[in-house]
Amino acid sequence: MSSSQALIVPFDPSAPSQAVAGVLPLQLWSLTPSGDKAPKAGTTATFYNTPAGKTTTISSVGDGFAAKAGEVKRELVRKSVGAAVKELKAFEGVKEVVVDASLDPHAAAVAAHLALYKFTLKTNVPSPFDPRNAEPAKDKIAFAPVEKSAEWDRGVVYAQSQNLARTLAEYPANMITPTAFTERVRKEFEGIANVEIVVRDEAFNPDTAQNVFLSVTHGTSEPAKFLEIIYKGAADKNAAPLAFVGKGITFDSGGISLKPGAGMKLMRGDMGGAAAVVSAALAIAKLQLPINLVVTTPLTENMPGPSATKPGNMCVSSTP
Repeated sequence: MSSSQALIVPFDPSAPSQAVAGVLPLQLWSLTPSGDKAPKAGTTATFYNTPAGKTTTISSVGDGFAAKAGEVKRELVRKSVGAAVKELKAFEGVKEVVVDASLDPHAAAVAAHLALYKFTLKTNVPSPFDPRNAEPAKDKIAFAPVEKSAEWDRGVVYAQSQNLARTLAEYPANMITPTAFTERVRKEFEGIANVEIVVRDEAFNPDTAQNVFLSVTHGTSEPAKFLEIIYKGAADKNAAPLAFVGKGITFDSGGISLKPGAGMKLMRGDMGGAAAVVSAALAIAKLQLPINLVVTTPLTENMPGPSATKPGNMCVSSTP
């Protein structure tokens, strides 16, 4: 039986064995029916009550790890830690996992949190992703490194932001309307310094000649929104900002030019660009990177309503 506490140890099968939190990974690996070949990256083995009271998963980073180039090594660490997390999260009792992140703290943190992620809205058990929840979703497993480091903390921010993008893109269209999207963004950025969130409605848009965007909004009853995230992290707040633009069609039926029914539900993902740029901005703002940034995302549904734009229509400005 697994305990509530576990340990993940990535190991290089061709390097001398070193003890990690009381564990010798090569010694443990020698106890498995592994044969003569070095285990490939992501090959795992789990041991119970090792050390006493804990479950330990060792995971290979592949043969000859030390000789690999930097980015290749980083990806191998991600693969190794990710595979170990996927194995451990199958054990219901595991609640706390300590990760030996010494090979690459950033990569280990990213891998652990990305591998843990699993989106679900099933109702037999209350879903942590239900947008009606009063509190944000809590991770099934809490991770910590054997040794604390700024790079581990930075990797956690990277992964959490990527997971936000995944969540926004997974929500069905009735849960992530343009209004709901902007409300979620406001909540995510609460309390972060140097950030301004601006949400504009359709009344703003005619004066900015966004007629093509407005034409898409005609077929839906959901109010369109134009979201701006302004982050000023540079020493010179007036310096030219980096600009991110993300497409935010929260459901794209095709309008009058209706898309085929097969796979239509996947058109909720047409706001993936908006989800990506918002989540990247969240990571930048949390890390307080020394840049200025402006993010813009037009948000609407594309539906075949009675006022929908017809193919061949001209987008005419409502102002002279």
